[in-house]
Amino acid sequence: MDERQIKRAIAGDRKAFAAIMQTQASYLVKMAQLYVARDADVQEVISETTLTAFTSIHTLKKPAYFRTWLTKILIRTCYQRYAQHQHEAPDVPLPDVPSGDSELRAEMRMDILNGIRQLNERYQQTLLMYYYNGLSIHEIHLLTSLSENTIKTHLRRGKAQLKEWLGGDYYEN
Repeated sequence: MDERQIKRAIAGDRKAFAAIMQTQASYLVKMAQLYVARDADVQEVISETTLTAFTSIHTLKKPAYFRTWLTKILIRTCYQRYAQHQHEAPDVPLPDVPSGDSELRAEMRMDILNGIRQLNERYQQTLLMYYYNGLSIHEIHLLTSLSENTIKTHLRRGKAQLKEWLGGDYYEN
């Protein structure tokens, strides 16, 4: 990511901000899909995240941490959305049973995501950030303010709960 462009956005350059957000679009969609199920909610979360980032980009102290900062905004927005809609029944359709190797991997990925959604919220968030978003333990620490040892514990316990939920035989495949 171009730090000069981020610095221009911090200084109030709207075009620089728009360009940065375009480069982050697919990342934001993938992240939001991990936290909210419906496409309409994904789009709303991204819109709210973009608006919050735009109005508060002047608070970003280190341009190198732009993505971490943006991720933190997105996660908070997802949790706010979840809190607002937790009384609603989820309408997440289950995927059709696939055939073929690539489709089998996609099914396994869906099983794992469904398993992660069954976990304790602390473990769920940590596993998603670490395995699906590729954030390091230190980056998760910066986002959540948890100690790095706590993050390691959440990863270990979350994986153990996921293994139990999926079943030992499935987990080893």
